[in-house]
Amino acid sequence: MYTVLIAENEPWVLKGIVQMVKTAGEEFEVVGECSNGEEAWSMIQEVWPMLVITDIMMPELDGLSLIKRIAEHRVPLVSVIISGYDNFQYAQKAMSYGVSDYLLKPVEFETLTEALNRSKEKLESLKDLNDYMVKFQSLLDNSQGLAVDAVMHKQRQFIESILRLHVLNKNARVGLLNMMEHKLKNLMNEFGLDFTDVPKYQSGDDPSILKYYMTLLETWYLGYPGTPKTSMPTAIAESCRYIDANYKTSLSLTDMANRTNFSVSHFSALFKKHTGSSLVSYVNRLRVDEAKKLLRTTSYAVSEIAEIVGYSSTPYFTRVFKALSGVAPLEYRKRMGS
Repeated sequence: MYTVLIAENEPWVLKGIVQMVKTAGEEFEVVGECSNGEEAWSMIQEVWPMLVITDIMMPELDGLSLIKRIAEHRVPLVSVIISGYDNFQYAQKAMSYGVSDYLLKPVEFETLTEALNRSKEKLESLKDLNDYMVKFQSLLDNSQGLAVDAVMHKQRQFIESILRLHVLNKNARVGLLNMMEHKLKNLMNEFGLDFTDVPKYQSGDDPSILKYYMTLLETWYLGYPGTPKTSMPTAIAESCRYIDANYKTSLSLTDMANRTNFSVSHFSALFKKHTGSSLVSYVNRLRVDEAKKLLRTTSYAVSEIAEIVGYSSTPYFTRVFKALSGVAPLEYRKRMGS
């Protein structure tokens, strides 16, 4: 399964591209939709898609700048740019950032399908790296509510598995460690956690690398606000009430930021600080809680429950449910005796 995030600021174009990707083949699964580059960048670091399809002209952060940022941080994904400009300089710049394809609007189904098929070989080569980042994100979120010592033990095992990559793929190891460090430090900055006294490892030996990341992780887990530690601003409290009432519908970071008159990045940081999770994680938890209730109390099929709680893709719903619950939906139903 190849996960796809689509960034396009024209709603009707976004809807069309989403539908085309879904029709192109079962192996492509849309896991995110957004209307500007800042939201796309935020979502990339939450859902870790394997493929990003982005318009070149968007507010907040344009497509070229988004692709440049992805390249600078060496995020393991394939990117496709869609543009209304048949401009050689744009295309040349995009290709210098590693873009897989540069497609012109209006995008035809056949053209997009061909681009998706061309991306498969590269997607396969990135699959293992993507799996690592998805697992790291799940452990960072502590989605199963484990005790700190338990989740730290899992992180130690996870980092040790990355360190062993030097035998197979040294570049992959370096890239993963750098992304993990960037992610951790960004999170701790957003939550106001001080990590300046954590000394960077001076040598490349595995024990010192492991100690460095475990110290960063300990700082994160001990400071991570599972419940708000400060009074919640009215705008965020109202946002939570709105999400609680509308989580089954499509909720984007941009829409929620617009409701509060904040920028996407400012709203995202405030929301994380005062709820203890990202918007994506917050909505997923609400949806999975409702799905659990339906699995216990109804005979609806998993695909029906996925649609009821707000997911257009059953495989994606199953993946999210398992990440948050530790078991797949049918196994959950079986264990609950439903």
